[in-house]
Amino acid sequence: MKLSYSIPAFLFTMAAIAVAMPSCDSNEHNDPYTPSRVDAAFDDALKEQFPDAQNVKWERNSEYRVAEFNKNGVGYDVWFDKTTAWAMTEMDYGKDIFLVPDNAVTAAFPKGEYGTWTIDDITHYKQKASEFYVFEVEKAGSADMDVFYTTDGTMIKAIPSDTAPDILPTTSIL
Repeated sequence: MKLSYSIPAFLFTMAAIAVAMPSCDSNEHNDPYTPSRVDAAFDDALKEQFPDAQNVKWERNSEYRVAEFNKNGVGYDVWFDKTTAWAMTEMDYGKDIFLVPDNAVTAAFPKGEYGTWTIDDITHYKQKASEFYVFEVEKAGSADMDVFYTTDGTMIKAIPSDTAPDILPTTSIL
């Protein structure tokens, strides 16, 4: 038995089937915390802290909702818990130490043990109970390091980047 069909008709049929099929991820439609849908209360909570935030993208990380946006060359991730309470703000300055607002930190880093290493990234974390910076640095022939500083410029610790924890609102760096 020989089947005969035209390629355009076949492609049209396949496209119609794909459009008609419901999404396999039923959670996407029932979960108000998906990236494509965010409860207005999260937007309101963000606007309270950052009224000028624009081009905000939302994502979920663990049990948190995270608003991502850029402002004046700095990447912001603002974390909220399920009740829309603020949990943490993460500011990514990239490699530009001149964007860092805390003069004590910018003065301490070059004088420290890793001051001659190449800066790969600088992130400032504000949590409910603490505030600190992480300098990701690299040097040829050495393991990449994450160097932690307080806002007054005190180095807290340095650990290899490949063993550094993901920083969540509940992460203690001490």
